[in-house]
Amino acid sequence: MSHTYTSDTDASHAGRADTRSVVVPVYDEPPATWSSLVESLLAAGWDEVVVAVDRPDAEAARAASQFDRVDETTISMSAERRGKGGAIRDGLAVADGDVVGYVDADGAVDPNSLARLYRAVESGEAAVAVGSRDADAADRDGQALHRRVLGGGYRRLARRVTGVDVTDFQCGAKAFRREVWETVGDAVVEDGFAFDTELLARAHYAGYEVTERPIDWRDPGDSDVSVARDVPGFVRSLVRLDRELPAEPTDADEPVSLALVTDHPPNYGHLAEYGEALARAYAGRDDVELTVFARQVDDDVPGDAADGDRAYDVERVWERDSAAGAWRLLRSLRAGGYDAVQFNVHMTYFGSSNAYRFLGLSLPALARLRLDCPVVTTLHDMLEVVEDERVAEDVSAIEKLGARAATQVALSADATTVTAESYREAVEERYVADGVVHVPHGTFARADGGVPRAEPPLRILQFGFLGPTKDVETTVEAFREVRAEHPDAELVIAGDSHPDYPGYREDLQERFGDEPGVRFTGYVDDDELDDVWHDASLVVMPYRTCTGVSGVFQLAKSYGKPVVAFDNDGMRTSTVETGGTASFVPPEDAEALADRLLDLWAERDRLDEMARTNAEAGDDVPMTETTERMLAAFVEHTDLPGERVEVVTGE
Repeated sequence: MSHTYTSDTDASHAGRADTRSVVVPVYDEPPATWSSLVESLLAAGWDEVVVAVDRPDAEAARAASQFDRVDETTISMSAERRGKGGAIRDGLAVADGDVVGYVDADGAVDPNSLARLYRAVESGEAAVAVGSRDADAADRDGQALHRRVLGGGYRRLARRVTGVDVTDFQCGAKAFRREVWETVGDAVVEDGFAFDTELLARAHYAGYEVTERPIDWRDPGDSDVSVARDVPGFVRSLVRLDRELPAEPTDADEPVSLALVTDHPPNYGHLAEYGEALARAYAGRDDVELTVFARQVDDDVPGDAADGDRAYDVERVWERDSAAGAWRLLRSLRAGGYDAVQFNVHMTYFGSSNAYRFLGLSLPALARLRLDCPVVTTLHDMLEVVEDERVAEDVSAIEKLGARAATQVALSADATTVTAESYREAVEERYVADGVVHVPHGTFARADGGVPRAEPPLRILQFGFLGPTKDVETTVEAFREVRAEHPDAELVIAGDSHPDYPGYREDLQERFGDEPGVRFTGYVDDDELDDVWHDASLVVMPYRTCTGVSGVFQLAKSYGKPVVAFDNDGMRTSTVETGGTASFVPPEDAEALADRLLDLWAERDRLDEMARTNAEAGDDVPMTETTERMLAAFVEHTDLPGERVEVVTGE
């Protein structure tokens, strides 16, 4: 017979302390295929090959009889169909190697790949080694898409039921120490294709370490597995195992390994500051071990500064407007083996074009399909909260449809938290989603200085990234009237251009930078934040529209500052409906804005009362409370065990 495979890794067993046995279960495969595999295994150095043949025809019986005369082969033949599991069980019963295992007879796995598994066991790295077609560096050639999808679904179910951390239960290549089979073999009762799953589950619960190795796999053609016949059997087997396997004790002292996908400084914009505040609050808990998956640093932005106080890791693996970046993110999340994943996103988070924005909002759903852990999305904005006339002006019907479709996809995570109660109501009215929880935005940590009384001179602060939705023009026009009555008044415009509108701040500064009393600061670093906010008498938010909870308003609450804002539905949802107070004026009305600023400065007691109200609202839901409620959402709406985190569920 001709050899189909060659091996340059284990040409002989010289120098090996352990002997190797491998079982080849044969049923209905062409004799030329499995005979060639057996010869290749012998040539590659296996000490024993057990050929377990079920219901052989005359040609198969003749082929088996030839190996019956070879010292290194053992034949286990049955006139009845034992099933894959039954044949392997009988083969293992007669195998006498120190390290035993099995490989499918169809030739999909060659001896080189199988040898990787045996070496992992022989080296003492693990008691059981599993071949994987899906692990990194694996080479899978062929297999129909529907079988890959079914395999992925089965793998997720099997991991949840058995607790075995592998990516491929059903690959027909396994190796393990003889003592593993001697320990668990009597308990393994599956005769069919679920044999692999039960073997791994029993070994895992017996305390044996299981490792995984990538293999080269070539689809041999038609599979023996029938979707109609065998898939229900797989499910029944998992149900039985779920009932029979002992409850694995959970170490309540072991922190939850949480991956947080968010932007993070030194990048700015797109919730970077919120992401950092959220990460710090998570990292301050004893029951969470956090890794942040952040956007890559742009070439013109300095890298992460050394921060010895930061109690979490930052992995920079994704980038805006990049399908490859999205794929890298999913691969990194999968490789990390996290207990839970949280996506902190808004509509324009992952791209400047609609296609990449849709891809970004699809990532939580894709992660849920690819990961064996709960996935929660935190949505910061929704198209539905923008004023109708603004949507009609700026967004086409197709874009609105696409945004709503993207939102529906984002809601496909195991659970979703939203930052405003009105968002939760909009989801319930317009979308199909379970586990939608209102978790307030949370206020940021601030320097402790109380809420001082506003003293002259009047300093008006407009803070945040600058773009077309921020009406700086009206603010400057109103400030001219204010300064006419208070010549020492100041207008501080703090913030740089919005990432989607590069150069916007520079254009504004060229137009208004020479106005008396007007000062542009550019981007405000963390170490300058306290000074900028403490010096402000009040904050103006002249937003034409706001689609998400305003981080600037949360900062005003954090620092206890009064707020004057344009009066539109989006702004009320984004500000006072999250707690706190603001004084509203008609949008784009410079005279009304100037009058309100002058009135408040004249009524200093009213201004101070607004400051105290916002400070008290900031104390109600600090970021530590936000993380508490988010973890409660994980526990209540996913399968994250409640004993792993110390939270009180419910608002």
